[in-house]
Amino acid sequence: MCGMPFSGVVEGIPYSLSRYTDLPASKWGWFQACLASGKMVAFDPRTLAPGVWSLRPEDTLSLVFWTKNPTNLIQSKKALAPYDVTIHMTATGWHEVEKGAPSLQDAGKLLIDTTRAFTKVHWRFSPVPLLPAPELFRRFQRLLAYAEIAGLKQVFLSFLQPNDRNLETRGATERFDILNTLSAEAKEFGIGVVLCGDDTTLEAFRGPQFELGACVPQQDFQPTLGIETCGCVQMADPFTTNESCCFGCTYCYAADKKDAPRKRNTIRRLEVVRA
Repeated sequence: MCGMPFSGVVEGIPYSLSRYTDLPASKWGWFQACLASGKMVAFDPRTLAPGVWSLRPEDTLSLVFWTKNPTNLIQSKKALAPYDVTIHMTATGWHEVEKGAPSLQDAGKLLIDTTRAFTKVHWRFSPVPLLPAPELFRRFQRLLAYAEIAGLKQVFLSFLQPNDRNLETRGATERFDILNTLSAEAKEFGIGVVLCGDDTTLEAFRGPQFELGACVPQQDFQPTLGIETCGCVQMADPFTTNESCCFGCTYCYAADKKDAPRKRNTIRRLEVVRA
C-alpha cells in the first residue's frame, strides 16, 4: 500500500462508514485518528483489494455513515462540516436484540437532532423486528411521530437477511402484509416506505403503497459509478462482514457467528495508515 492515496473524487467513489459495523458508535476513535492523519485503509469496491484512501476534504467525494447511534456525528458536526455527509440511522426499537442501541424514545429524539445537524439524513426501520404484529406496529408508529417532526419523507425497510443468529420465520405473504400495513401507517404521517433493493425475497410481490429503491442511489453521485446488486453505488469501505463490533447484537445482518474467529483488529490497520 505504497504510493499516493486514492482520491475518492478522482476515482468517483464515495466512502461507506460503514455498512458492516457501526463506525460512529463503536469505532469513532479510530475514524477520528484517520481524519487527523488525512487517510484511511479501505477496500476498493472494484478490486476488493485494500488500499490507502485520502480523507482530505478536497479528495473526498462523500462520507456515508450507517449507525444506530449518531451522537458522535452530532458532536463532531464542526469537524465534518467540510465534507459531503449522508447519514443512515437505524431506529427500530428492537431492544430485545439490538444491544447498545438507544431506547425507542432516545432514538426518536436522536433522529430529530441528527436532521437538525445534517442535511442528508435517512431513517432505516431495518430489519423489520420479529415481534407480534400489534407491538411491531406500535413501535413503528412511535418512531413515525418523531420522523414527522424531523421532516423526513421516507423510511427504508428490509426484513431479516440470511444469518445464523436470528432466522426470518415470517413467510413471504405475511411479510408482504406487514409491509403494506407499515406503508399505510407511514402514509398517515406523509412518509413513504421504500423496500431496500437488498431484500429480494418479495420480488414477486408488488404493492401500491411502497416502492423499491436503493439506500445510496447512483443518481446521487456520478452516473458512471458502478452499482451493487442491491442498487446502491459501489463505495470504498474500511470494513467487511468479518469486522467486529462492540455491541454483540443477537441479530446482525453483517456478521454470522461462524465468522467470529476471523474478525480483524482495526487498530493494527491504523498503524499501517500512519506508516
